[in-house]
Formats: sequence, structure tokens, C-alpha cells
Amino acid sequence: MYVPFARKYRPKRFSEVVGQDVAVRVLRNAVRLNKLSHAYLFAGPRGTGKTTLARILTKAVNCLQPEEGEPCGRCENCLSIDKGNFPDLIEIDAASNRGIDDVRAIRDAVSYAPIKGKYKVYILDEAHMLTREAFNALLKTLEEPPPKTIFVLCTTEYEKIMPTILSRCQRIIFTKLREEEIAGYLKVICEREGVECEEKALITIARLSDGGMRDAVSLLDQASTYGEGKVNSEVLEEFLGIVSQERVRDFLKLLLNSETDQALAFIRDISQRGFNLTRFWDSLEEEIRNLILYKSLKNPEKVMRVEDFHKSFADTPLNALLYLEKVVNTARLDARSRDFLRACELAIIKTQIIKDILPIGELIRYMSSERPVEPTQKEQTKKETEQENPFKPLEGKLDILLMEALKRSKYEVKGDKFVFFVRKGDLTEQDMQKIKALNPKIDFVVEEKEEEGGLPPFVEKVKDIFGAKIVSHEQRGKGKGSSGKSS
Repeated sequence: MYVPFARKYRPKRFSEVVGQDVAVRVLRNAVRLNKLSHAYLFAGPRGTGKTTLARILTKAVNCLQPEEGEPCGRCENCLSIDKGNFPDLIEIDAASNRGIDDVRAIRDAVSYAPIKGKYKVYILDEAHMLTREAFNALLKTLEEPPPKTIFVLCTTEYEKIMPTILSRCQRIIFTKLREEEIAGYLKVICEREGVECEEKALITIARLSDGGMRDAVSLLDQASTYGEGKVNSEVLEEFLGIVSQERVRDFLKLLLNSETDQALAFIRDISQRGFNLTRFWDSLEEEIRNLILYKSLKNPEKVMRVEDFHKSFADTPLNALLYLEKVVNTARLDARSRDFLRACELAIIKTQIIKDILPIGELIRYMSSERPVEPTQKEQTKKETEQENPFKPLEGKLDILLMEALKRSKYEVKGDKFVFFVRKGDLTEQDMQKIKALNPKIDFVVEEKEEEGGLPPFVEKVKDIFGAKIVSHEQRGKGKGSSGKSS
């Protein structure tokens, strides 16, 4: 009969447990030094080894030939526990036996001495599912249990356990496993089973398992069956409906290069082919997050896996990545009111301006009053272009109305600056500061508007169209028979 990987490769000794070093050390030392608690609370995410360690603890305290706190795995009691027919191990699913009557039955049975082993061990899985009345019925038993009895409460929702229960248990917190730990164990299983595996595929499985070893091993089992003894990126794409990491990075490059047409075609293609769009978007967010960390930290290799792919994004400005992260994250909020594919398409369209985003260092240089010591040939050419056309550096960075208002103003070249003469009210102080920040070579002179009763509107219009100057302007009274005269 076929035995699934999750059962076949379930750890049977403390030394075989992966990623829970603290829990293993506490329990093994407790057995070795004979400092066992009467009640334990194992809390942590699903699939991280809580029930497995509870069974190993049962073997260790009942083993006939213990070895430095480890169960031998060969004696009658160890073999009986592995087979699941040891009379002194009582496993209870608290999700389906959660009432006060179920707990009373436990309380009544606790008074009996162990039948075959040294200790009677009760494992309550999903203990947070017990009712309040059931918890209260359990309190006295946990506080003063009969000798040679151990309770192990396992839960994935620590905060739902009553404080009065917590105070009577020794708490051991289980953490999610790292991707490297999971992938390493999956590789060991592949070697023992003769499965051809690709390291990138194992990393993908580890990432999808979200820190749970049990889920990862089950996925490996299914993928190897689907791939007929092979586990690679192509098999995972077909079996799980996910896009490989390489293709996610290709899509990321399209976004950073503002190639929206190709990016839209890409997202529509994977959607039509039945790939999981939500998982794809999750992978995209993870790639962007890794890049932001890589570019922000001085020593990123200390907190993350640094791979060669980061080199292809070396010239990407950090502020461009931050903008992209915000756009990608906003797609999830948009999906509340529209189809997820449509939300993704809208996010892609918003990335068109990414290629125009300047690196933070260049922005600081633009906004600084310090001038470069030795301009490069490229900078010199750019400077000459700016001398010929002061509007060129501003194109694509100012909205249309602001650019039109600037172009309507007259300007003169004074030294290395363009001095614009603007009438009071045409541009706000904030607008002028914004333009100066984008091009420090631009300065402004604000001219007062003509007082009321000044030039007639049509004269103003003619003056603006032909760039004329007022030679003289005579204004007369506004009484009956009076008129104004302009030359």
C-alpha cells in the first residue's frame, strides 16, 4: 500500500526535526534531565511540527532504552507508538470533541494509571476550539494532574487560549520554517525516492508552503506523481497553474521599461491559459519587495538570499521601484470593485511613467545649489541643449497647463540662467519653486499687473500675440465723455 510522503518522512526522533531547534532542545533536555512539565502548550502555524513533536515526546518518556533524551525507536513501546496502537497515548481532536461532556470524559479517565508505559500522554489537537465551559472543566485537571500524566495542547491560534489555561502550561512557540530549510529537506526526500528535482522548483514549493513543512512535502508528493518522477519548473507550471520565477522577472522588466503593450499581452495570455493570477501577482510583489530590500540595505546578503538576477536590475532607481510597489499593491484594492484582471491591467497602464522617473541621487543633484566640478561630455551636450531650449528638460515632468503658462512668458538669457518675466498671478510661488527644482537654471521676475483701467483687453491680446511693447499709455477719467488712449 502506498504511503504518502507526509507520513513516510514524518520525523520519529528529536534529531530528525527540521527548523524547530528551540522546541527540540527544551523537550529533549526535559526528558534527559527528568524535568518534565505536567502540561505543555505547543503554539504555532500549521504544519510546523507541533503534533509530531508531541508524539516524539511521548516516545521519549515511554522508551525502554532512551539515549540521551532521544527515543531508541527500536523497543516495543517506540514501535507501538509509531504504529498508532499504544494504549497510553490518547490523541483527541478538540475541533470535533469540544464540549464539556468530552472534557469530563477525559477528566474521569485521567485518574487511571498508565497501562503499558511509564507515562500517560494526552494530546489535544486544535485546543483553541474547546468551549469556555470545556476549558473551565479542564482547569483543575491541568493544575493538579495525577502522577505520570502529561497533557500537550496544540494550537494554531494562541490568542484564543484562555489566560487561566496558559498560566498552567509550559508554553513552547513554533515558528515558520525558512525556505532554505524546507528546500533542503525536500531534496533529501527526492534523493531517497529517486525523484529528479530542480533546485528552483524546490524553492518554489517551499515558498508556496508558507513556512509549513507538511504542506511542502505534500506538494512535492503530488508534483512528483504528476511529473512521473520529475519535479521541475515546467511541471509546477502545469500542475499548480503558477508562473515560474524567471517569467515573473521578465514581466517585471517590462513594467520597469514602461513596455505596457507587451505587459498587457503577457497578463492576458496567462489569464486565458488558466494560470492562477492571484499567485502570479503575489510573486510579482515578492520580487519587487526583494529588489527594494536589495537596493536599500548595505549588506542585503545577511537578511535575504542574493541571487544573480539582481544584477539585471542594478540601474533601476529605488524611487521607481517604490512607485511600482505602490501601483502593484493598489491593484488589490481596485479588485474589490472590479475583476482582478481588469485591476491588473489598470495597474500596468499606470506604469507608463516609470521610465521617466529619475534616480534619487540625480534628483538631489538637480535640487542642490552645488555645481558639478567636471561635467562629462554627456552633461556638456545636455547643457548646450538646455541653453538652446529651456523647456526641453521640463517636458514630461510638468502638466500641460503649467507648461503652457510658462511658454506664454517672455524670457532672457542672463549668464547661464533663463530669466522668465511673468505677470503676478499667472504662476503661483509653488509652481515657480517646482520649475526651479526641475531646472535650477531657470529664474523668475514677477511683474505687477496693470492697474484697473489699464490696457483694454483687445490691446493686451494684440500685445501678447505680436510680442509688442507699450511705448506710451495715457489714461483719462472714466466720467461721461471720457476715453482712454494707448499708443
